[in-house]
Amino acid sequence: MKNSSVSVPPIRTGSGRPSVQGRLLRGYLHKTSNSLCGIKGYASLIADEEIVHRSPEYWARKIIGEVERMEEIFRSVGDLTGTRRIPDLEVSLRAVVHEVALQCQRNFPELEIFFGPIPEGNLLLPAVDLAVLLQEIFKNSAEAARPGQTRIQVVLKGEETPAGRIALKISDDGKGIPENLVDQAADPFITTKAGHLGIGLSRVETLLDMYHLDWSLTSEPGQGTTVILETAELKDRNRL
Repeated sequence: MKNSSVSVPPIRTGSGRPSVQGRLLRGYLHKTSNSLCGIKGYASLIADEEIVHRSPEYWARKIIGEVERMEEIFRSVGDLTGTRRIPDLEVSLRAVVHEVALQCQRNFPELEIFFGPIPEGNLLLPAVDLAVLLQEIFKNSAEAARPGQTRIQVVLKGEETPAGRIALKISDDGKGIPENLVDQAADPFITTKAGHLGIGLSRVETLLDMYHLDWSLTSEPGQGTTVILETAELKDRNRL
């Protein structure tokens, strides 16, 4: 009997748009440029004898804060500029998914993760990169609580695609993404969260693009968000 399948369209299909890596680099350069301008501005104030006096510790904290911001940005994009690695063919998809989910539940106690069936298959990307993808998605869900919501439910299951691949479907019941930002959700440094870099979904898109895998994101404000990620190829293609 043929199992149900799911289509995983790319999140973007428009032409003339810069590449994922191009947008990531442009955003990185913009952010680091802002920090460098900030450091230069603080140094200028220190050198200006006419400026109202402040303690050296004040300006030191300002400059250190900008340097730390630059370091955080660099760490966020540093692992996305490498070359494509060989997928881990002998690693269990289910094992990776469950291990990362348990870790995220420890890190984010507000998450309640429920599992549906996950077909077993050969990974189409390294297990370490799959773990990064899942961590980013779970982290986004953990930070998506509606006002007054103390527990966020996440449902994760695997579905077969018409191409004989396995797509992980991850749905939460959080506040969702504002309609005007859905199309920009994966753009680098776009965020509505104070103190966040807005790099999470950019990491997801960049890693999947590196391995030529599709993904999609849908969101309903006030209802939640669903992400679908191509991750593996069915071991038993004859079932399709």
